[in-house]
Amino acid sequence: MKRLQTLVRPSSVFSRPFFIGSPLISSPTHDRRRLTLSAVAKQLRSPQNGNDLYLPGSKIHLQFQEQDSTTFRPLVAKIVKRLEPFTSSVVLLIQQVSNNKQFILKLNDGRLGHHHRLNMEDGELPWTPALEEHLPAAVRNIQLGTITNWFELVDGWKNPAYPRTRDWEDWMWETETWTLRMEEHQIEVDAYRLLRRLQGRLIPRFYSLVHLPISSSQPLHPITDYVSGTVIEYIQGVSMGSLKPGVDIPRPEAEALADRVMDAVRTIKAEKCVMHNDIHIDNILLRDSDRSPVLIDFAWSLTRKPGMNDQE
Repeated sequence: MKRLQTLVRPSSVFSRPFFIGSPLISSPTHDRRRLTLSAVAKQLRSPQNGNDLYLPGSKIHLQFQEQDSTTFRPLVAKIVKRLEPFTSSVVLLIQQVSNNKQFILKLNDGRLGHHHRLNMEDGELPWTPALEEHLPAAVRNIQLGTITNWFELVDGWKNPAYPRTRDWEDWMWETETWTLRMEEHQIEVDAYRLLRRLQGRLIPRFYSLVHLPISSSQPLHPITDYVSGTVIEYIQGVSMGSLKPGVDIPRPEAEALADRVMDAVRTIKAEKCVMHNDIHIDNILLRDSDRSPVLIDFAWSLTRKPGMNDQE
């Protein structure tokens, strides 16, 4: 029963992720990300609604790169549903115009979702027209060498030259946010690729990387030119966090589901290449067809790098 209480209970109970399975394994990169995100989590504001972006029924024009390809091609899709609230990513249910197939589109759009100002009293930094002007201007100055390369600076937080956050300007905070999101984006892509054998069963199928162009100007930098994202399988089912044992689901069935989830976690662990690190009931979907569990959201996972041994 204790295991059931850990895995299956209303999602409103949780104010931040909890973990099951192996204890957190540290690495320099992971420590930095956890430290930064821990500070961010204390001062996140409510996500923006973004009512003028990603409207259901509207079309979205993407550039996509399939899993085994090196080139990007056009993809036109219709937005079916916004899966809100948006947190660090925009998540949409989309339907491909050419064949009506449905997928999940996950976008790291800086104009929506959580922004942050570390160690600031207000704890928030909304996307504004001023920021939209300041950001490309700063990127140009970085490229011209007239100001410090902020992209390198925020990626090396132990650098003695790392400036005091209270002196940061709006575009500096946005650069920090973007850098963290891109790190999480790459980690999730790496995890899906390493767990390819389990795609379609214990984790969604990973279909492609995508770029959503957001600038009509000459190419400048990824932070200003496009939004990065992924297209993954749409799982028809429910979140485990939406089920309350004894109310939405009989307790014996909930116990059996908890056992199946633990089996799935052990199977992923046995691959010895990915540790999810963010397993909680809102990151577990149950298929409508057979109630089989599917783990999602690998943005905080630890992935095995080439040359690593089992101990590492």
